[in-house]
Amino acid sequence: MITLRLPLAPTINHYYGQHGVRKYIKAAGIAYRKEVAEIVAQAGHKTLEGRIVMYASIYPANRRRQDIDNRIKSLADSLTHAGVWIDDEQIDELHLIRRDVIKGGQIDVLIFEVDKK
Repeated sequence: MITLRLPLAPTINHYYGQHGVRKYIKAAGIAYRKEVAEIVAQAGHKTLEGRIVMYASIYPANRRRQDIDNRIKSLADSLTHAGVWIDDEQIDELHLIRRDVIKGGQIDVLIFEVDKK
């Protein structure tokens, strides 16, 4: 089991950009990836290789209307980049919960490996 407290992930629109047919990670996405990688490295977990169940509690930064699912792709990609798992394709169950507003926002993540290779 892995538990992580992470900064609020950027929405997919702030994480990825596109120029013509070329997709790229925007500056906000690169910064988020780096921050997540540092937190994961400090936690010192081994890379998970089996099937995954993930619970994510999203604490928005403000009360504006927002779709919580717009943050999950950038979160999952950043966790992949940080080496939590091999690929986010390993996720078989994903539970999202919107929590109370917290200044700056955050995401608490609980990850279980349910079928080890």
